Amino acid sequence: MDNETESLPTADSENYTLGYGDGAMGWMKARTVEKHGAFMLPWLKPGLQLLDCGCGPGSLTLGFAQRMPGGRAVGVDREPSQFAEAQVYAAEHGVDNVEFLQGDVYQLPYADASFDIVFASAVLGSLARPYAVIEEMYRVLRPSGIIGLKEFDHQGDLFYPLNPVLEHSLELYMRIRAHNGHEPAGGRRLKEFLHEVGCEVLSVDASTDQRTTREELMAFVGLNNRLQSEVLEAQYLELGWCQPGEIDEHAKAWEAFARDPRAISVSAWIQAVGRKL
Repeated sequence: MDNETESLPTADSENYTLGYGDGAMGWMKARTVEKHGAFMLPWLKPGLQLLDCGCGPGSLTLGFAQRMPGGRAVGVDREPSQFAEAQVYAAEHGVDNVEFLQGDVYQLPYADASFDIVFASAVLGSLARPYAVIEEMYRVLRPSGIIGLKEFDHQGDLFYPLNPVLEHSLELYMRIRAHNGHEPAGGRRLKEFLHEVGCEVLSVDASTDQRTTREELMAFVGLNNRLQSEVLEAQYLELGWCQPGEIDEHAKAWEAFARDPRAISVSAWIQAVGRKL
């Protein structure tokens, strides 16, 4: 283990690249256990205690809770407004074994060995010190407990066909993630993270989100363009990386991409499961 745990940052010190606008929240709310978290299904048993670190809007946390009768699923995130709708859903649908808490993934508000399963999706690639968070996840995990991780790996993404405008759009996104201290190819490091913290690595798999039909591509591009206008454009302009109006040109190019009968888009993910020794 390196010395990343020294002088730990807090979650509030992170510049979360995608922010908390409607675009980012729409993408995260669409995640389900059946699709995004299917690799965790074999580990969800009645009576278990699960912690979802960086839970966002809580759709996965709710799904975990519904598959662990007699257990409990806890979602922790630095921004409590994200999971307000999940709390309402839980109350309206009688999901009484889920709770949400504002908290810092660098300093989880739980004692050692509190949970049977600790989970994080699309979190480690958006943090400056992922090792420090893995150590916290390991700390609150009981002996023989399970860590489940899922992370994007943007260097494995595929877009075809590209042109210089689209290539510039993609380059800006990778550049801002790196500027914010985040790892755009974090997925490939999950096995490393588990190994370094001292877990037995049980499985490592790759998966993809694929958009090959015009309907799928239009939905993806609509979300992408919304994120650009809501969150990313202001960051690019402040840093002097683009000119006013340039992101509008990018948006038009992405819309043309979605209409191109040749177009495909593939987003790469890595998921890993480890056991605390």
